Amino acid sequence: MSNNMEKVIIYTDGAAEPNPGPASIGVVIKDGKGNIISSISRYIGQTTNNQAEYLAVIEALKEAIKLGATSVDLKSDSELVVRQITGVYKVRKEELKPLFQKVKQLQNSLKNFQITHIKRNKNKVADRLTKRALELGVSSFKEKKRRLVITISQTSDEEGDIVDLSKVIDILRRFQGQDEVKLRISDGEKIVSLKLFDIRTNYCAELHDCLSQIVGESGLKLEALDSKD
Repeated sequence: MSNNMEKVIIYTDGAAEPNPGPASIGVVIKDGKGNIISSISRYIGQTTNNQAEYLAVIEALKEAIKLGATSVDLKSDSELVVRQITGVYKVRKEELKPLFQKVKQLQNSLKNFQITHIKRNKNKVADRLTKRALELGVSSFKEKKRRLVITISQTSDEEGDIVDLSKVIDILRRFQGQDEVKLRISDGEKIVSLKLFDIRTNYCAELHDCLSQIVGESGLKLEALDSKD
């Protein structure tokens, strides 16, 4: 990467309509000369407006790092997200804490990082990308459902099994979007069956990442739902 591209300027936006509801993100990444080098316009499924704003920042930083950037000047029209990331506000909502930690993790991999709040009228391109993704996403995914099945294998350590199950339930409570959660005990396994809209989206990928830390990749399975489910 050239010197002009070691530093990038990023504009991010996220929105849920209604809030919480179908959501999307928009990202514009420019090099040091102001040329657009990458953009993201993505539907992320059911979530809140603040979670969408955080996910926009996360995806933007991932893309910038992939491009080889070591210095990031990020601009967002979410005053809450900016003030939480800069430490002016505390992160009080449980569903935002893992997203905040992910931003900090990505931030720490950069040599320089700053984030600034801007007015919405200064963020028109990212806003436009967000709205376009939302329109396309709602029409494309409206009728599609997926089920995420979480399996916690029973062990000889019953107390540890209960702790793991409690952790899974706590994570599910933090994430919006589920329309049904079932728990059953079957053949020595504790199985949590969770139905979610648009499970393939980045928002649900974040849920997948959180759960995999407890049950492992083998403990998660994605299933299609037909209209009878």
